[in-house]
Amino acid sequence: MKKFLSAIFILIFIPLLLAQENSRLKDPVPKEFQFIGYSFTRLTSTNITPTNDILQGQVIGRLFGQNSTNTVPQTSAYLEQRFVPFMVYKPSILDGFATFRALFKIDYTWGDQAYGVGNNRGGAINAGQVNLQTLLANVEIKPDESNWNAVVGLQRLFDNVRDPNVNTLQTAQTSGYKLSFWGTQAVGINLFADITPVTKGRLGYFQLWENEISKNDDVSLWMLDVESRIAPLLEIGGSLWYVWDRGKGSGGISVLGQGLNSALAEYNGAVRIKLPGNVKKYEADIAWLGGRFAYNRDFLAGRWWIDGFIMSNLGMIDSVGSSNGKFADIFSLTANASVAYKYGMTSNDKISFETLYTTGDKNGVSDGKLNSVITGNVYGSPVGIYSAHRALILFPDPQVVNRYYSAVHDISNMGLGVTAAFLNVSKDFIPNKFFGKLGFATAISNVKPDGGDSYIGSEVNIELKYNLKVFLTLGVSAGYLALGDFYNSPNVTYDRVRPKDPWTFFTTLSWLMF
Repeated sequence: MKKFLSAIFILIFIPLLLAQENSRLKDPVPKEFQFIGYSFTRLTSTNITPTNDILQGQVIGRLFGQNSTNTVPQTSAYLEQRFVPFMVYKPSILDGFATFRALFKIDYTWGDQAYGVGNNRGGAINAGQVNLQTLLANVEIKPDESNWNAVVGLQRLFDNVRDPNVNTLQTAQTSGYKLSFWGTQAVGINLFADITPVTKGRLGYFQLWENEISKNDDVSLWMLDVESRIAPLLEIGGSLWYVWDRGKGSGGISVLGQGLNSALAEYNGAVRIKLPGNVKKYEADIAWLGGRFAYNRDFLAGRWWIDGFIMSNLGMIDSVGSSNGKFADIFSLTANASVAYKYGMTSNDKISFETLYTTGDKNGVSDGKLNSVITGNVYGSPVGIYSAHRALILFPDPQVVNRYYSAVHDISNMGLGVTAAFLNVSKDFIPNKFFGKLGFATAISNVKPDGGDSYIGSEVNIELKYNLKVFLTLGVSAGYLALGDFYNSPNVTYDRVRPKDPWTFFTTLSWLMF
């Protein structure tokens, strides 16, 4: 009888135990459908507000500029919320050959509007707003065991060699050209490749504007980027981008238009070209040629992190037809450098210093030369979103929902150029749990505006962030900007009056959901 029971045990239980052990050893079956969500809530108190009643909803652009933002004696208080769903579909039947990604966004201010149609609203009683915005919808093709992949469709347009589908936004903010020129989404084709084990490249084409499909009036962008790790901790890279601008200033966002002479450029704080003879239409060929380096990026294997880049604008602005001839040649420079020292255990225990320089031009194209830096902010809003500096008011802060503005909103500083410096000291009071940062930023205009001086202003800011749970973070931020004599010029303010110093205080609750 005992032999019989032993045989039954061997025949029934041992296979079950082996099957269970084998299931532990096997990799889990990857999901075909993945959902990632991001929820962001911000409560703000500030003395900044749009003074034009029409511009009370979504506000983007240069502080004190055409968006009518200004400082007021009262305190503005409002609560905003954002939800971003990100969906990935990778069918197993294709064995990873094709992946579809889609990203959407819902923004609203508490109490703003209900039962309507339009983006950036829907927080009033009853809600019911049709407000879903499409940000990404693309297909990735990656052949088996290949060292390249292609992304086709509506995708992220970043000034970085890395594939933004599989790299974080923080990586794009602190590598490449730090989203100073291109940091948005657009339709096109991106080809990413590991050329060698230490060298990667990107070749991209984007259709920025398609006006009338039967006419030669489009705006297109080509991008070539290469980066190599020439030593274990040293990266160097180069980039060549080219915009074929035949849009003639037509199209664009709302009534602002798009292009070098558009109201959109002025709204964003980018360079706006006034063509001679009150000419409205132009054609342009614009190139960006630059290089960058990074040592020990992300504190990979040491306490010092150093990086920098130089980018030049080259090209020509021409008339439409032959009567007016060439308007101007383009030549400008951007330089950026940063150094950080990690004095503690985590990457937040650090001291960092960063500088930015862009050439400026006071005469525009009247002398046949344009020395102002050109970014994507002349074609969309917002596009160039330089934010590695960690300032809150002087330069753009990406922790926003519907109100995204700053004193120097484009690195060209309205075409006048800028020299800026940023100092940040941060510490993890509780490692990977409770974080604090104290920051200082200052900037001068490289070309003085009429009636004003060079000094734009200096900002002090402080931030505290506490991780309630994994990827669930509560934050408190505050900043004060002391304005300089730059704002004595009536040409740099919407109402032609020197504004009061701006300040902001806000709390945030962010949750990254998997």
